[in-house]
This record gives sequence, C-alpha cells and structure tokens, in this order.
Amino acid sequence: KFAVGGQKLYVRLFQRKLNWLKVNKIEYGEISMDLSPIIEELAEARFLQTESELEDLCEGLDLLSAPELKTLAKVFHLPNPNGQKQQLVDDFLRLAKQRSVFSRSQAGIGTVILKRVKELAGKSVRVCKGPRALFSRILLLFSLPDSMEDEEAGSAGQGQLFTVLMVNMGRMVFPSYTVNRKTQVFQDREDLIRYATAAHMSNDIATAMVNGNWEEANHLYMCAKETWNDLKNHPSLSCHRILPEYLRRFTVGWVYTRILSQGVEILQRLHMYKEAVQELQTLLSQDVYCTDSRGRWWDRLALNLHQHLKNPKKAITIIRNGLADPFVRTGHRLALYQRALRIRDSPSCKQFRCLVHDLPVITVEDVTHVTIKGNMCPQMGMGKSVFLMEDICEKEGGGNFSASTVMCSVEELALNHYRQHGFDQGIHGEGSTFITLYGILMWDIIFMDDIPDVFRNSYQMAPLDLYTDSFYESRRDVIEARLQQLHSASSETLGKLMADIWTAQEGKAAALVSWGRFTSLQQAQSLVSCLGGMFLSGVFRRLSKDLRHCRGGLPDLVVWCTHTHHFKLVEVKGPNDRLSHKQILWLSELKHLGATVEVCHVQAVGGKSKRLS
Repeated sequence: KFAVGGQKLYVRLFQRKLNWLKVNKIEYGEISMDLSPIIEELAEARFLQTESELEDLCEGLDLLSAPELKTLAKVFHLPNPNGQKQQLVDDFLRLAKQRSVFSRSQAGIGTVILKRVKELAGKSVRVCKGPRALFSRILLLFSLPDSMEDEEAGSAGQGQLFTVLMVNMGRMVFPSYTVNRKTQVFQDREDLIRYATAAHMSNDIATAMVNGNWEEANHLYMCAKETWNDLKNHPSLSCHRILPEYLRRFTVGWVYTRILSQGVEILQRLHMYKEAVQELQTLLSQDVYCTDSRGRWWDRLALNLHQHLKNPKKAITIIRNGLADPFVRTGHRLALYQRALRIRDSPSCKQFRCLVHDLPVITVEDVTHVTIKGNMCPQMGMGKSVFLMEDICEKEGGGNFSASTVMCSVEELALNHYRQHGFDQGIHGEGSTFITLYGILMWDIIFMDDIPDVFRNSYQMAPLDLYTDSFYESRRDVIEARLQQLHSASSETLGKLMADIWTAQEGKAAALVSWGRFTSLQQAQSLVSCLGGMFLSGVFRRLSKDLRHCRGGLPDLVVWCTHTHHFKLVEVKGPNDRLSHKQILWLSELKHLGATVEVCHVQAVGGKSKRLS
C-alpha cells in the first residue's frame, strides 16, 4: 500500500497521456518538493517504468525538446539539423533504418541513437500499461459513459476521475436520483476486456480520422473488422438482443458495429465506393446494434448507388426498403424521399419513373422566407461569414447616442433586424433554447425513480435511455399527464412551474439544460409566457417520443415582444447556406403547432470575400 504522496502522484500521472516523461519535468509542489523517493517507490512496485525499459526510438525522440533534438541532429550530421521537430524525428527514424557499416545488425544505428537519446533525456518514467489498463476497466465499469460519442470509453477514464474530483470540491453538483442497477451488462471479466479493447480501437480510429490520416484509419478499421469477424459468433453475444437498447450500447457488438460504420466513411474518403456499399449492406443486414444509425446508413447507401456507382434502379429499391424501416426517422426519411424525387425528375432516369410512383408520400409545408441585407466583412480562408453592423448605444448622462461599427455573426445581424421590428427580446440558441425549456419543465420526469438500469452511478447528467424509444415508452403515463398539464396551463402557472424547478435545481449538471442560455429566470418566464402551454406541449411531445432524432434542426432564433406577447421562430441562412432536412421538418411542424415561422436569408453586400481557392 502506497503512502498518501504515492497515491496522489500516481493519480496525477494516470490522468496524463500515456507517454514517457522526464523526471526533472514532473513537478507537483503540493505533493512534495522532492518527488524522487515517491517515483522510486512507484517504480519498485511496477506502477512506473524507468528509462531502462525505453526501447522504442520513436517514443524516445518524442521525449526530447526541439533544442535537444537539434543538438542530437548535429551529432549525427543530419542534413537539416535546424529543421522543425517533426522533420528531425522523421530524419532520425529514416537514419535508424539504414544498415551500419560498422555493425552486422540491422538495428545498429537505431540502437546508438536511442542510447544518446536516453543520455540527453536523463531519468524518465512512464505509467506501466498493465495496472493502468486495470484501473481504466474499473472506472469504465463504475461509470458507463452517458454517450459513446464522448469517447470516454476509449480514454483511460481520466474524465470520470476529474468529474469525481469536481464533485468532491463542490464545484459540480448532479441531479438527485436513485441508482438502480438491476441488469448485468458484462457476462464476465473477459467480456469487459473485449469491450474495453474495442472501445480503445474505436477511439484510435476516430483520432486518425480527425487528423486526416485516412490510410492509417483504414488499416485500423480492417484489423478491427477481422477481429469482429472472429468474435461475432461467440456464445457471450447471444444475450445482447434481449438487453434494452440503452444497455446494448455497452456491448462489444455495438462498439464493433460503430467501427464498421466509421469504416464506411473511411472507404468513401478513399473513393472505395463499391466496398463502402458492401459494408453498408452488411450493417443493414442486422438490427441488433446501432439501430439509431440505420437512417444514415440507408441514406448513404442510396447516395453511393445513385451518384457514385450510377445504379439508380438499385438506389430506388434501397430507398423503398429504407422508407419501410421503422428505425428510419425524421430527416433521413425526408432525405430518402427527396432523392427518389430527384431520380424521378432526372431526364436520364425516365425508364425508372414507374418504380417511384407508389412510394409513401412525405409532405412538408413551406414557411415564409424573408431577405435582409448586410455588409460582409472581407475575410481570408474558410469559416463562417462575418458581417459589419452599426451598434447604437446611449452615452452616460442620457440624451446623446453614439454609433460604432462592430463585427457580428449572421445570426446577430438577424437579431438586430428583428429588434428594429418590435421584438425587444431575442435569443440565438439554436436547439438549446427549446431543449433547455424541455429539460427544466420535464425535470422531475427525466430524473424520476422506478425505471431500472437508467441510473447506474451517482455522476450522470441524464438517464441512459434518454435518447432511445424506451424513454417515452417507460414513462408514457407521467409524460402525457405533464403534457396535458402544460397544454391547459395559464401564463401564471407556467411561470410558477418554471420558477419552482429553476430555484430548486439551478446550476446542477443536466445534459439538456444550459443554465446560461437565459440571462435570468425572468427572461425564461417571459419566453414561456409568450410561447404558451399549448405550443410548448406540442414541441415537448415530439421531443419526448424521439429526442435522439429531433434534438437537431430547431430554429436558430427565438424572438418575442414582451408587450404584445407575440413571438417568432427564425432559421437564419447566410450566403450560400441552405436548409437541412431536419430543419425543413421542424419548421413545418412548428408552423403546424401555430407558431409564426420564418427563414431569414442574409444577402451580402459590399466587402467582397477574399476566400482562398
């Protein structure tokens, strides 16, 4: 058992990246001014590796600073000893592969370079992988991540440790709920290890993709695919189908299916569309894992067949099958239907029109479109458009006003336009405005007890089933009762309900609630008073039934007049921007619910863009 100092230091090092560290660069004065004895204790217990175990030249070179690398480069007479750090590392690795004239060993020069690297670096340590992996699995088991998209499962659990620390320091407070673990997610230790290994692999692939290393990502994906093909008939996987979807996400099959889905994007980036189509067909041939991605898979499969493989007949068959899939929702359904219409209307696809006429029709109602003009700020490169706006403010003492020109986003320009047209209040929050109102007014239902397995530890910002069909199905009666209460509520009742929950819960970490979205409780009360209970209940019913697919696409702006209680929902589109499928559906739905809805197009004048081609 380590002393307190050893425990503290190990936790600090555990939370850092798994790299070699120079001992003289490890400084934690709050633990001890001299960490050497503590480091020796951890090394003797095999919790830390020392430089004697450093055998990888690339890892050793990464340990050195740029000046140290330049010094070493001069010793080995590299062609450009004053180059950038990464260039020097590449040059050293290239040199290490050359055969030494003084040694029969292929690794002769590499060994010499590594020896000099160690001499320059001095004493170095790295957290041992074995104990680190064990602690990572414990943290993973303790706190199944709220979302695989957070990649928490692919890290070593550092995020969870940080959360616990913030709670212990009183800087973070979670909602009150009852932990109820009823179902065993992992069958045994090996099952957990398989899951953790797959999660790390998915994280590595995602990192390679973000960095644009598509060949490396493809190699990792192919290795993972081979592992999954060997594993997918394992007896332990037979119980996955009976797990509720929100627990199925924490199975090895779900993670490998996500990896195959990542593989589709990798193959498309490499223009391997035939292989991407085959992978998509494989993904769609099962309905156990990642069912919430089926809409995206059908949509992508239809696109690849139609545009890249030039097979519109097969694309129509795929569209038909996709529209019949109950897991295909909202934007993806509309995207498939609109692709069918494009094929029907294409002059080159006349012979296939008869295949389209009996598809289920999806109708959306268009909304009002307005156009305003704005002075665009000249800009270099890519990025969001920036506009210039006159900002008029009252001088101290009153009576006089001063005007100044400020840079603003396209949404801020639109907010100013509506302010000049009588809407004294406005929020640019996109979906988070309505999602926050939903999270507050449905708070007690979201965090209610009696639903097993949705709260499995004390550090959750939401129930595990929040983004699944199970959320509504398991709480149908209480949700419908709340929606009915809101539907018939007066402005005063809505304001009181808002105040009661806000006062009791403000500041707590909840996934749906952005406490800073409103300037104050009074502003939030003013908005719900204008929106009215009938309208809110309609929006909330849609969110309750399918939050996973309906959280995106809500309008950019909510503007309202505190005197007349009129409100307007506005989707803002800058130059060359267009509505997404989810936005089209939400605008139509909001209009159907009685809201005044607009699409505000901002037309740029002056200030020609200097974008780089």
